[in-house]
Amino acid sequence: MPVSAALLSRHEFSILFLENFVPQTCREDLCRQFEQLRRDGMYVTQYEMRFSELAHHVVWLVPTERESIRRFIDGLTYQSCFVITRESVSGNTFDEVVDITRRLEMVRSQECEEREAKRAGGSGGFSGVPSGGQFHHNRGHPYRPAQIACLVHCGASASHRSYSA
Repeated sequence: MPVSAALLSRHEFSILFLENFVPQTCREDLCRQFEQLRRDGMYVTQYEMRFSELAHHVVWLVPTERESIRRFIDGLTYQSCFVITRESVSGNTFDEVVDITRRLEMVRSQECEEREAKRAGGSGGFSGVPSGGQFHHNRGHPYRPAQIACLVHCGASASHRSYSA
């Protein structure tokens, strides 16, 4: 660049660099991987690492932090996406959204462990009575919206307004 040329932003530099040094076919492949990325079967930390890795190579798809947050949430599982909606995290940074998602994962993991411990302890046992074809999800553990609301609220920094699920 000539000395008198205007400085480029990091985003502009990244785009120019990728266009000049990464073949078109590789950019298209990375773009496809990024657009198809879903959390399915990954821990939140693994998903965030893969998301960030791909986002560095497709900077034109995530020009702002808001867009990065939107795409991150879109790749979450339905349950996580249901709790962490775009509205509930508006004003939070990408790192705060990832942290909220990690906390949600921990709460769900703890709930599953408690459920398994109750089953292993013989608290219910097999009664021999058919369930009538109904699936009893979360038996013994009611859905806890207050806990998740606290989780979302705790994920927001003190300078941000309060959020609820």
